[in-house]
Amino acid sequence: MTTIEWIQALLGQRLEPLVFAITNLGSEYAYIAFLTLYYWLIDPWTGRQLGLFLGISYGCNTILKELFDIPRPFELNPDIASADAIATSENASFPSGHVQGSATFWIYLSLHHHRLWLWVWSLILLPLIAISRLYLGVHFPLDVVAGLIVGILFAGIGTVWSIPVKPRFIVRVTVVILTFFLATVWEHLARSLGIITGFFLTQPKFTPPSTWKRRLILGGIGLTLVLTLFIGSRWILGDWRNQGWVTYWRYSLLTLFATEIVPRLLHRQTG
Repeated sequence: MTTIEWIQALLGQRLEPLVFAITNLGSEYAYIAFLTLYYWLIDPWTGRQLGLFLGISYGCNTILKELFDIPRPFELNPDIASADAIATSENASFPSGHVQGSATFWIYLSLHHHRLWLWVWSLILLPLIAISRLYLGVHFPLDVVAGLIVGILFAGIGTVWSIPVKPRFIVRVTVVILTFFLATVWEHLARSLGIITGFFLTQPKFTPPSTWKRRLILGGIGLTLVLTLFIGSRWILGDWRNQGWVTYWRYSLLTLFATEIVPRLLHRQTG
């Protein structure tokens, strides 16, 4: 708790809007945007692999949270976090999902592309997200360190273990049945299982647009469609979206919409 209070005192309240902006770079909305844009505009094959391991990493994070069940700092000291900060947190404290997801995503891309600017970006962004989680009073130092380590681990595994792009039909059916069953009995895993299933079923069969005009059309319109579906389905489903089987289908279908439907829908404009 001393570390959190020290960071809060050091940065003060004036930087709170900036800290929220940084912490949101590790949020669900950020990775919907980052991953779909990468998939559409850069490399759909690598995007599929990254999406799979991001889903697996998220599932592992959920399991670790339930296994250790460590309370968050604001549960021990309610004065340490604002209501807006608390709203950025889910479930238990250990390990940090924001940091783990960020590490999985950006370290994977850094390892895959071998670009200096990606490494510089990762080495700047990841500590900033970690500090933001401490500043907001939603994680302990050990949470963010563990999230960083686990995220790097999954990024490394993702670069050396390639998941088959064209699995046999019986394998696809088996994966859907198994993941759907797990989502109904372990509702907290439903989101990650839906993401994993969606990317597993995805078959990237399009070439990213080659001009900036076509990229802007696909990125702008496509991202608008995906976010509209994501937010709209939350509003339409209401409390039903918290049911495990509903969450599973919501995320698996959202993933397939982004990876299969949007590129085909905008093919004429971007082809």
